[in-house]
Amino acid sequence: MLYIWIVVSLAAILIDALTSSFIFFSFAVGGIGALILLMFNASIQLQVIVFMLLSIISILWAAPYVRKVLKKTPPAFKPMEQNYIGRVIKAEEDITEKTQIKYEGIYWYVVNHGEPIKRGDKFKIKGIEGNKLVVEKYEEGL
Repeated sequence: MLYIWIVVSLAAILIDALTSSFIFFSFAVGGIGALILLMFNASIQLQVIVFMLLSIISILWAAPYVRKVLKKTPPAFKPMEQNYIGRVIKAEEDITEKTQIKYEGIYWYVVNHGEPIKRGDKFKIKGIEGNKLVVEKYEEGL
């Protein structure tokens, strides 16, 4: 019986480590409890009962924690381009309604939703529509 409880406990820990579900760890707790009873020469029936009871109790004890951890959603992936929104840039050329500019080594079509932007003026990236940057002239203090 010694090897059975060792194998059950190690297998539960290994499965839990591979799946990260936290449920199998409860069976490892039950297996360790049964292993301790085995060292005191307890009967097989008592070992099995303690294994089941400890496994159930540890599942019930860990369930709220597991639910809380598994419910957490990972932060949404934000494409690099989304970081451009809100940036203020100095125009290297005149920007009318539709113009192509080079920003951070990438050529972008720019859609201007405001007054024309002259070379040297600052403009703000308001959003992205497909492969176009939506911009407006930036006025200091606004």
